[in-house]
Amino acid sequence: MKEPLLDAGIANMFQVDQNMIHITKTLQTGFRLSNGKTAYGPLLIVNNEAFTLKIPPPSPDPNGKIVNPLLLLDPKALAVLDIVTPKPELIVVGGGAQISPLSADARKYLTSIGLNVELANTRYASNTFNALSEEGRNAAFLALPVGVSA
Repeated sequence: MKEPLLDAGIANMFQVDQNMIHITKTLQTGFRLSNGKTAYGPLLIVNNEAFTLKIPPPSPDPNGKIVNPLLLLDPKALAVLDIVTPKPELIVVGGGAQISPLSADARKYLTSIGLNVELANTRYASNTFNALSEEGRNAAFLALPVGVSA
């Protein structure tokens, strides 16, 4: 009987899992994904699954200032994070054309389930998510399309 080969503990850092979903292009109204699909509107990727989110579009506050939808994000829109296994270690959040904070409730929810939160504009967030995924890190991605500016 042959002994199994031992893992040398090295890996090709440039070899990417072809089944891993990543963002190949950020669009004004959505995202082109590595699986050939196009997702329109806000997007959540967790554990190699992509979900479109039903969150309100940018809208004016009583003073007429446009409010970024992430500031109004209800934690219930992220409930899938309660049931996924394994739980991501962090979530990269793209605020559209610029950085936008999350609603206090959404941020509190994400940190309560043990996720670190990184905020960026959507283009930067997409690149960060792709790089983390290629490194084998378990990261989630939440973003508005780049055409959203508020």
